[in-house]
Amino acid sequence: MTAIQWNEEAAAHLYRRTAWGAAAEDLAAAVRDGLEKTVDRLVNYETVSNAALDQRIDAMHLHLQQPDPQTGVDIVRLWLARMIYTSRPLEERMTLFWHNHFATSIEKVGESTLMRNQNDLFRRFALGTFKALCSEVARDPAMLFWLDNYTSVKEHPNENFGRELLELFTLGRGNYTEADVKSAARAFTGWTLNLRVYPVVFAYDDSIHDRGQKTFLGFTGDLDGNDIIRIICDQEQHGRFIAAKLFSFFAYDDPEPQLVDSLARLYLGSGTDVRALVRAILLSPQMYSSRAIWSKVKSPLDHVICASRMLQIPDEIPTARAELARQGQVPYAPPDVSGWPSGLRWITASALLSRMNLAKETAADFDPALFRLPAAPADIVESYLRRLGPLQIDSASRQGLIDYLAPGGAMPGGDTLVIRLRGLAHMILSLPEWQLA
Repeated sequence: MTAIQWNEEAAAHLYRRTAWGAAAEDLAAAVRDGLEKTVDRLVNYETVSNAALDQRIDAMHLHLQQPDPQTGVDIVRLWLARMIYTSRPLEERMTLFWHNHFATSIEKVGESTLMRNQNDLFRRFALGTFKALCSEVARDPAMLFWLDNYTSVKEHPNENFGRELLELFTLGRGNYTEADVKSAARAFTGWTLNLRVYPVVFAYDDSIHDRGQKTFLGFTGDLDGNDIIRIICDQEQHGRFIAAKLFSFFAYDDPEPQLVDSLARLYLGSGTDVRALVRAILLSPQMYSSRAIWSKVKSPLDHVICASRMLQIPDEIPTARAELARQGQVPYAPPDVSGWPSGLRWITASALLSRMNLAKETAADFDPALFRLPAAPADIVESYLRRLGPLQIDSASRQGLIDYLAPGGAMPGGDTLVIRLRGLAHMILSLPEWQLA
């Protein structure tokens, strides 16, 4: 693997994958500061003030409204605002990663408060240890509803959570037996809910917990849920599973086995420290290889958040939630416990039309004065392609943008120029190249 060529293109790639893009001044600072300092600034986000975001959320009065327990509209608005306007984007990026990893839907849970509390949980533990995060998720009321563990008693253990814990959350299919699933289910009996309070909270009921001997992944004893998580988090396969999933999230799919093994050793050796693992991924040469750059399809959420952040729009896009629903990715409503799909499955004819509509709405709220303009139409187009990418497009597409901006080579002025510049942004956000990340 060759050394990392740290330049504006590499910095833009890093920010697309970790922060939904960056303003020109952020890219300039990243290039000036170097890779390691830039990565440390992203992963050590606790040192960055989010006061402006807090003020914006307060002004939206979301904390004062009673959330709709059925639709979760208020919590969707709240999280979209966090993702678009945060000064700590990797915090929200990881919150979204864990939401998709421990995929839970309001359509079954039914309570916005529980879903918001789970979202706050993912944010608190976003770059903490996986062991602590997994322990909290196992006690989380939304998860207990989602996978029915609140009904699990020693006489009739419910296997839903134990099975998904092994298959989707920690080890992956084929790395455990049916006997392990049954033992895990028995170990988590009694992990239930206090339904007498609102919102409901976790409760442990020893009277319905199975205290019998259990054998799980080769360990035998009176195991409970804490023991199951501890045993799992010591497994080499768990290290490989999490390392591969996080690397694929940030860099590219199907990473090389030797790379996964190296990252897994670091992760397990750190006590399942997610921050250490993410930092290692973001500093790896593979992260900046030709296999990684522009290799992923933007999800619907990536599309709207990236467009909003890179154009620095001042307000919410009113149609964002409806367009996300048309494309199949509304926060808090993944399709099933395996989460949302990825890749080309996001690119359908109807989804592309919805993306273009959303790009138009986003660009309409864009202030072109934020982008310093060169004089010549070709240079303006190149500047926009650079600020919104940097994107490399073919000469015919570039000429089409130039001709739109300055028909016959003549630049418009006044309000017409503003309209054309917003149209230029819309056209770039609709390019095939911009659908990649």
